[in-house]
Amino acid sequence: RHDVPAVLHGNTLFDDALLLSVTVGKMRPRADVPASAAVLRISPDSLVPGASGQPMRPVGYGGGASLPQSLREPGTRPRILVSHSTIAGPGSTSVLDRIVKLAPTVDAEFVLLRAVDRLAGRSLPPNVRAVGWAPVPDALETASAIVHHGGAGTILAALSAGVPQLVTPGPGDRAHNADVVANRGAGLAVPVKRIDAAVLRRLIDDAALRTASAKVATEIAAMPAPAEIASTAFAKFG
Repeated sequence: RHDVPAVLHGNTLFDDALLLSVTVGKMRPRADVPASAAVLRISPDSLVPGASGQPMRPVGYGGGASLPQSLREPGTRPRILVSHSTIAGPGSTSVLDRIVKLAPTVDAEFVLLRAVDRLAGRSLPPNVRAVGWAPVPDALETASAIVHHGGAGTILAALSAGVPQLVTPGPGDRAHNADVVANRGAGLAVPVKRIDAAVLRRLIDDAALRTASAKVATEIAAMPAPAEIASTAFAKFG
């Protein structure tokens, strides 16, 4: 109404413009969505080939938390982060129980993020520790791998850090996201109930996963930063 340009800022591992078009087309009554003067996408080309829009480097968000001192330096063994969805629901933390069960059979250090309350009072294996809220992007700097629920934010944070990931497919966009990571070769897509010691060992030992993850990290680093995009937009529309 005021002739202010509308910008579609994607935050998925889909073609965001196509996703919006399909979504609006299925709404009844149809939503009055203005045409986009520009489309910004944070998905790297190799993950979503042919996606429309101007690429913009994804920047991880840690939720304002500070990284525990114990996670600032690498451990003596490979460190595997384990993160679950921030959205509560049936099975939302089942991956924590699975990892606690398997950990004694894997020569690695497991750090369960946002798990202190969930595992309160439980005895954990010597190579497992639970911490409270920790900024995932920062924790990834000393990690060898991460196991998580498949949210786009966590996926892009791991890719930006060049860290292999194990994604557990689930509802919403999570199954799609898991397939995208696996198809790129930067991680594994394995349902929680099918995770075993061999899968966890492959996550830290498979050189191909590390190589693919590092290549995507390089690709992301070459994408224009948000500040650069904002400066260009101001020059065009300001």
